Amino acid sequence: MIYDFNKSKQRNIEVLTGIRPTGDLTIANYLGAVAPIIKIQSQGINPVVFVADLHAITDREPANVRQYIYEVVADYIALGVDPQKAIIYLQSDIAGEVTTLATFLARHISVAELLRVPTLKDKLKKNARPETANTLLLLYPVLMAADILINKAKKVPVGEDQLAHIEVTRLLARRFNKKYGEIFPIPQALQIKSLRILSLKGEGKMSKTNPGGAIFLTDSMATVAKKIKAAETAFEGVINKRLKSHILIAKELAKNRAERNEIDDIIKAHKSGKPVMGKFKQLLIQIVQNFLKDFQEKRAEITKNPSYIHSILEKGAKVARENANQTLDEVKNALKFI
Repeated sequence: MIYDFNKSKQRNIEVLTGIRPTGDLTIANYLGAVAPIIKIQSQGINPVVFVADLHAITDREPANVRQYIYEVVADYIALGVDPQKAIIYLQSDIAGEVTTLATFLARHISVAELLRVPTLKDKLKKNARPETANTLLLLYPVLMAADILINKAKKVPVGEDQLAHIEVTRLLARRFNKKYGEIFPIPQALQIKSLRILSLKGEGKMSKTNPGGAIFLTDSMATVAKKIKAAETAFEGVINKRLKSHILIAKELAKNRAERNEIDDIIKAHKSGKPVMGKFKQLLIQIVQNFLKDFQEKRAEITKNPSYIHSILEKGAKVARENANQTLDEVKNALKFI
């Protein structure tokens, strides 16, 4: 099914997902966040994807966030998200509507309840304190709830670390509905299989903040080869977390069964004590390079026309505003705020 962007009535949103424009994507970002959206599309479900630029300024400067908006949309399309089937819009294009709904929703949750959200507690432990953390961090779950509920989305793909935010959304929807009538559907978490992609250097997860241990979608073929050759693996006969992560990358990016079978054969030989890690790395280099070559060629084609991404976001903004305004009208009527 192709979306008719000229419809004027509110759409039924089956699946909604957000992406943060916070820098160049890595292979881990693709496997953990983009591949599940493509899988959803392959099942005949057309998602709504919003670029979460308001969320991104929780811990980044607005100017830095702005420069990555068009970049991340181009990345998602080049990776396989079909803009003819998915609605893609910019969160800030409906900033007024989202923040208005967030204001109405925030009345239905206490500060104490927000402070118990596990993701906030983790952030406060790692790199912030209540005395220094900005208020956007506290309100993040409420703003996320507004994103979901303003679209009346039925399902939201999330990793394990975001499940608590969906529970906040469900809680707010239930409390609002109980007091003012059945306005919001109670969204379901569409839990994404957690993929533990580790840094090539074996130091925690593959992350943009540790570029030496990450494979970026923008990396050159030479850079990919250099990073993988230097990657930590395992001694003969040993399967550790690092090697499991490398195997996962290889299998997820392999283009056909023959490559996956070759991976299995090499790992079988490794388990039996044979020195085959050099061979495995060469195969991993080939698989990753083939994936990146395909991606980079598609992305170059997409970005030839500077107005292309703008037109996609413009169409998406039209749909998003119509949905948001209709939902807000219902909410304000229920609140007798009109």
